[in-house]
Amino acid sequence: MSGGNFTLNHWALSLDSFWLVDVLLYAIAVLVGGVHHQLMNLVPAIIAAAVVVTGAWIAHRGYMRWAGVISAGTVIVILGLPTHALSGFYLLGPLHVATTLWCLAAFIALRRARFGLGWGAAVVLLAAGLLGDFQTLVLGVVPVGLAGIVSSLRTRRSMAGLPAVSAAVAGLVLAEAGRRIARAVGTFTIAQANPRAPFHQMIQNIHHVVTYGAALEGVGSDVFGPQVAPVLQAAHAVGLALGVVALVIGLVFIVRTSVKGEKPEVTDGSRGSASRETIWFEDALVFGFFGGCGTFIWLSFSASIAFGRYLSSAIIFGAILAGRLAGKIAGRTSELWPRVAVAGIASLAAIGCAVGFADTLRPTAPVQPVSQLASYLEHHHLTKGIGDYWSASIVTVVSSQDVVVRPVTTLAGGQHIGRYLRQSSSTWYGGGFQFLVYNSVVPWDDVEAQSATASFGPPRTDAIVGRWHVMTWTHDLTIRPDGNFAPQPWAKSGG
Repeated sequence: MSGGNFTLNHWALSLDSFWLVDVLLYAIAVLVGGVHHQLMNLVPAIIAAAVVVTGAWIAHRGYMRWAGVISAGTVIVILGLPTHALSGFYLLGPLHVATTLWCLAAFIALRRARFGLGWGAAVVLLAAGLLGDFQTLVLGVVPVGLAGIVSSLRTRRSMAGLPAVSAAVAGLVLAEAGRRIARAVGTFTIAQANPRAPFHQMIQNIHHVVTYGAALEGVGSDVFGPQVAPVLQAAHAVGLALGVVALVIGLVFIVRTSVKGEKPEVTDGSRGSASRETIWFEDALVFGFFGGCGTFIWLSFSASIAFGRYLSSAIIFGAILAGRLAGKIAGRTSELWPRVAVAGIASLAAIGCAVGFADTLRPTAPVQPVSQLASYLEHHHLTKGIGDYWSASIVTVVSSQDVVVRPVTTLAGGQHIGRYLRQSSSTWYGGGFQFLVYNSVVPWDDVEAQSATASFGPPRTDAIVGRWHVMTWTHDLTIRPDGNFAPQPWAKSGG
């Protein structure tokens, strides 16, 4: 995209391609700084910081001074000082955090419940999200639509929720139109959808929503790695409790006011007399939270902790709800001593989270073994090769494209090697590849010595570089762009 191929023509991507979400930001970063591995840390950090700022802004809406500081501060502490477990997903991209940011921006654009520039911006944001990450459907489109319906039920006026409902529908229509136009012009293809979890796993996932969610917040299990020190878990428990209580209160309020009808009045922002804007935010956040949990339950087809990434959005929405509840509590404490108590609890919780966050920063940066591999390839003038998925593009990035390694997989039958039809461009393939690299410690999709020999013949060299094998031949290697197996020169000549 940074080179002018805005539609990513010739690319094969997954359903969550992040085309008009994270990719836009990475393209801008590459234009500014070129292909550099530091962008893998910098861009997610910028996205995470934007989420913190946006979430704090939403949390403080409707609250004045003291209450506003407490509400915004709660979000800053939970999301700005993430636990080790949460940072593994929150600061690693693209893992749907930018998608959540797009959805939050759409919530903000629709806060006035009217047609206009804000409505148009929300439609564009939702459509862009859908085109880049289909999780936008449950994180943004459905929450917006449901919040609009609730607005109509609550006020007994269909027009009250029409801007939101129509924005959700328009976002879907615009996304479909954009996809059709892009396909006609020439754009990427999409591989099959991710597998859904079997029913028995979904039942387990419901339980994991609680245990994994608490662990990401720093409470309970050490399933994601180093456990938060017991004395500091109390600090994290404050934020977790606020989020859970806020969620329950918000859900009860949605049901009660939808059934009974309750016209919001623009007053001080306390529940029951909240402004239409603050009620809108809380409704959308509640629905967005359940959308994030539903994604985790539906897509986590095993107990792998890697699926914890699907809970990041729910954690973000929950943190903002926690901030709003904290502001509500602070706004209702007008006497000195209750305020001192609230300030004391908030300060202790913030200090505890800060200490835990600082502890995650103490270890020295881990050695990146892929840098050793990139250096070896450069030193031996091996600048164009193929490799298993997890050993390919990372080398290209770490070497700032001085060494280009393209991803391959085994084709049907598991014997021959061909193009990997996800996260790759057909323009990458053809002839002239000098080597094949694969990870012998963590094998991937049968890309290893046996399939390499069956595809390209006996190698001339097989060097071991850390956990990798680097194989070379007396002839160049060819990989067909269409994903089929390409007969090699050695085979044509009888091997």
